[in-house]
Amino acid sequence: MVPPSLDSPLRESEPAARRVDWPPELIGHSVLVRRARELARGAAALASRALVVAEPGLDAGAVAAAIHRLGATADEPLVSADCAALDGRIEDRLFGRQAAGRSSRSDSLEWVAPGSLVSAARGGTLFLANGLDLPASAQTRLARALRDGEVRMRATRGVLPLDVRLIVGCGPAIDADVDAGAFRDDLFRRLASIRIDLPPLRLRPEDFAAIARHLAAGSSAAGEANAQAPLRFTSAALGFLAALPWEGNLRELAELVDALAARGSVATVRVEDAVQLVRLARPLVPARLGSLREARRQFEREYIAAVLRQYGWKMGEAAKVLGIQRTNLYRKTRQLRISRAKVTG
Repeated sequence: MVPPSLDSPLRESEPAARRVDWPPELIGHSVLVRRARELARGAAALASRALVVAEPGLDAGAVAAAIHRLGATADEPLVSADCAALDGRIEDRLFGRQAAGRSSRSDSLEWVAPGSLVSAARGGTLFLANGLDLPASAQTRLARALRDGEVRMRATRGVLPLDVRLIVGCGPAIDADVDAGAFRDDLFRRLASIRIDLPPLRLRPEDFAAIARHLAAGSSAAGEANAQAPLRFTSAALGFLAALPWEGNLRELAELVDALAARGSVATVRVEDAVQLVRLARPLVPARLGSLREARRQFEREYIAAVLRQYGWKMGEAAKVLGIQRTNLYRKTRQLRISRAKVTG
């Protein structure tokens, strides 16, 4: 748990010297993202190990980097590795090939070779992406090293403190894997002393505008040669985009913002622009071709259903986003045959 004395998430009025460049995963003011930021601050302040749970399309590595920058060891190494990409080589990379095969007795310290990831990260932070792909033997050795807090260096045979902030990124399946015995319970408990669950984009509509503007500013900066001002979004465009399911989370949104910025001729994104690009990215293939009027009716039905799903069928909030009266929304749901069972089922 994070001590009560830790700072709360930064507010706009706080001194610039204390500001943190949070990644989009931690931008916004929703309860979910404020809690995630608080935990990130705790991991940084305590130089503690942490578990970052993220759906596909959310960058656990960017959160780990923010934690590292915020901590007292920001000038020390930040070492990252992808357990999935390294596949069967991850154990050798973690502890060093020369250290492989050393004694696994419970009373023996873990051996680490120079040039290994653990050795390279000493004094700083080691981030492991896709931690669910860690093989059982590597999990065992990590759990032992974390338990002992010390390792034995092969080059000198000396005992040194582990002195590494270990952050592991994984998907939401971590709990099921622990229950099934596919991920060691003792390693999970040590990592989850600070567990940061990154909220999916679909669960934080109140943060959507800030995230979209942040991504638009970044997209503009990436194309400085064109001296293009950051995209602006109308409230209607933001309302439409926020109501989408965003299965690809922030990666999907970033791709859409980049595509909008690449058009160059549009400085302000209207709802028509957003609809057109979303249609191109997610082409709708109807069961049968029909008239333009039928196509519009089909889109209107899908969009209203998406907004209702996003706002938990709260008619007042959904009507506000749609820009219509609440009574008109009730009428449209009847006309378009939108029922709560169909929307949520």
